[in-house]
Amino acid sequence: MSDLVLVAENILFQYLGVRKNTKVLLMNDHSPNSVYDAFKEALNKKGVPFKEYLLPLERAPSEPIYEALNDMLWARVVIAPTTKSITHCPETKKATEKGAKVITLPGVTEEIFLKIGEASLKEIEKENKKIVKQLKGKKNIQVTTPSGTNLSFSIKKRPLYGTQPKTKGFVRNLPTGEIYCAPIEETAEGEIFIDHFKDLIKPENKAWLKIEMGKIAEWNNAAHPYIEVQQVENGFVIAEFGIGTNKWHKKPIGNILHDEKIFGTCHIAFGDNVSFGGKNKSPVHNDLILVNPTVLVDGKKLVW
Repeated sequence: MSDLVLVAENILFQYLGVRKNTKVLLMNDHSPNSVYDAFKEALNKKGVPFKEYLLPLERAPSEPIYEALNDMLWARVVIAPTTKSITHCPETKKATEKGAKVITLPGVTEEIFLKIGEASLKEIEKENKKIVKQLKGKKNIQVTTPSGTNLSFSIKKRPLYGTQPKTKGFVRNLPTGEIYCAPIEETAEGEIFIDHFKDLIKPENKAWLKIEMGKIAEWNNAAHPYIEVQQVENGFVIAEFGIGTNKWHKKPIGNILHDEKIFGTCHIAFGDNVSFGGKNKSPVHNDLILVNPTVLVDGKKLVW
């Protein structure tokens, strides 16, 4: 537990600047949860009082959590090492707008949590800025992969996220290591061969999606594990284009929190994106990992 507590202390007191009078909310949805317990121990060691909130485990990732809104608006720091993500929940957006710093760790394991302590946030931030420089002000994106993905879309005037937040309130997914934005939904066209989705889809499955006017229009049997979780309101609409920038994440392990940050990969999500500049409201948001992509930005190859 001690190594976990050290990482928790670094996040709380160095990265977030928590003090004894800081209003801290810890959010959980399962037990046992050693990462959650590490944050509790770190706060107790420093004598920082905090609130706890238990979310239902059966909720979908980024599904609205109306019942938690008051506590989230009360908090100045929210820590959520949950199984199901709260990153793109509307309540998270409202809390950040009021000035809360929200750290989400959906699906985090001890292994992944300890990697946060191993990584250099400065190096990741340097890489993030390098990627942003190549994307900022650009329009047309084309992503191709050796497995067969060929997808194009526009990101014209859509904000880029993932660099160190400068605003008072923000949401940050840890471990960090991605630059992402919401494609202009109806512009996405092409096909995706899913390389990784959790531990349910791998390259050898050759899971395939056809994308027309920004929506999943067709799929093969191998893609059913993904389709099943997206069959909700607006769940087939493209939501996110992301680029992995964490050199400490090297190989997929079947956990999206880790895999979407792998250096040199891309990820595409479908579902909700209203919390980061998109227009599609949905109760789900799930990422697909693309390995060894070639990304053309207005015709020029993106360089990691």
